[in-house]
Amino acid sequence: MVTVGKNARPVRRDGPMYQQVRQDLLARIRRGEFPPGSLLPSENQICEQYGVSVTTARRAFLELVKEGVVRRRAGVGTMVTPRVRRARIAFASIDYTGDAWRHIPSVIGEMFAGIGEHAWRRDAVLEIVGVEDEEAEGYLRRVTERRSVDGLLLRVANDIRGEHLDILERAGMPYVLIKRHIPGRRMNCVISDDVTGARMATTHLLELGHRRIGFVCGKPHLMLNRERLAGYREALEEYGVGFDEGLVRHEEHFTTEMGYRAVRSLLERPSRPSAVFVASDTMALGGYEAVWDLGLRIPEDVSIVGYDDIQAASVLQPPLTTVRTSYYDFGRLAAQLLLDLIEGREVAPQRRVIHPTLVLRGSTRRLSPKKREAKRAATPQPHRQPPPSGRLSGLGLLCSGLEPALRQEVVRACAAEGALPLAGEETPPELWVQGLSLWQDLGTNLRRALERGRMALRRMGEGGVLVYVASAMSPDPSLGGIEHEAVRAGLERVVRVLAAEGAAKGVRVNALLCLADRHELQTERAAEVAGTVVFLASAAARSISGETLTLDGVP
Repeated sequence: MVTVGKNARPVRRDGPMYQQVRQDLLARIRRGEFPPGSLLPSENQICEQYGVSVTTARRAFLELVKEGVVRRRAGVGTMVTPRVRRARIAFASIDYTGDAWRHIPSVIGEMFAGIGEHAWRRDAVLEIVGVEDEEAEGYLRRVTERRSVDGLLLRVANDIRGEHLDILERAGMPYVLIKRHIPGRRMNCVISDDVTGARMATTHLLELGHRRIGFVCGKPHLMLNRERLAGYREALEEYGVGFDEGLVRHEEHFTTEMGYRAVRSLLERPSRPSAVFVASDTMALGGYEAVWDLGLRIPEDVSIVGYDDIQAASVLQPPLTTVRTSYYDFGRLAAQLLLDLIEGREVAPQRRVIHPTLVLRGSTRRLSPKKREAKRAATPQPHRQPPPSGRLSGLGLLCSGLEPALRQEVVRACAAEGALPLAGEETPPELWVQGLSLWQDLGTNLRRALERGRMALRRMGEGGVLVYVASAMSPDPSLGGIEHEAVRAGLERVVRVLAAEGAAKGVRVNALLCLADRHELQTERAAEVAGTVVFLASAAARSISGETLTLDGVP
């Protein structure tokens, strides 16, 4: 980190000190702080402002001279050239040379449109380069050593490798990663909330009455696909529908051919799904062909939801219902963030999240009551035992989003007080316990909590109880107090909003914020959490709604 004088903006970058100073001076020039023809501070002033040595200041100036940004005149000083060169950025596509991405030019075209338009607006030069995976490390090292560009937009076919980011960060090279991230690592990236997007798609099908819902995606090892599968499973769990591994198909690539194979294999099962969530529009194109080849109809025989909303989705027959995460917006936001980092308008690391929307078209329909009853008759229904007496006597219980050990303890404690655990039943629960993890990405997770809460309120009957069990333990003890205050404030706001919305149906909404160690919550603190849930659901708490209780780290 470099600390600058009172008239300059603080610099928080990685890389050699002279590069940090050079980058900040260049950003100040581009922002107009030093207009063409003006003098820059002297070497001694630079040393004082940035807290660096004369050697470091001189080297920073020499780098700017080499780039044609400034010129040095003996006895006068260092002056900004009459025309400062335009910012140069590169879009580096790693390991896409032989990958399926080349089979979907409309997708890459949308992204380039977003990047190119914003680069043009900012008068930046854009170059595009394709790099094989085995050549990526060498390419990144050459770029950082030669400074041939001011920053990089990175798009990788697979998950990003941490060592590639290390090269850029150690050199102080601004970068933005598109549609990829490493959980728990701070980095510059533009990503979509794929858990929420997948949950929206699956919830839409569930709300239409579907219970046997297939899931299709490519490259199961990718983080974004693991997140889409997680969203699919969350939605099933929230509706009390069991996860069936036999309804999941993972393929090697996101191609039309692999989408055809995956969807066809699902529909050829003896008990085929009534709906399929295909987590890629390109694969959904193949899914349409599979449906037609089997003599079936969309949506009369099978409903299909896609993901991405590529251009072809709206012209299919019937048009594809899909989750929209605009590739144009990915490109535009990535270019904007990169140029802001280059010009010092933003300080790394920065994360931008695109929030998906569900685009309803003609490929889904409500499952007819006749078909629903036939499917229910073919599925053994669990027998509900007469309710025992207790504080929660007769309340149908649904738990979702909790860690297994904690879920088991909550179910045990509630059942001991007379609650009836619901497993795969369509009966609306009277008591719904939802787990939340607020370890990181606070804004995204709170937005998910609000969406899930509203979905729960729609499903629950009169006089129900919704309880959040939220876990939040900062991995950085020095920031824990600050982060916990932010978590609590955000959670309290969500709970109050939901409590106000649920009041019309007599539904009470409360939360338990757990600041204990994650392991403790699964072991010695689990009974304490479960006991608090029982209290909040009982008649003793009938006047409590919109409140957030706290379980701290001291047993």
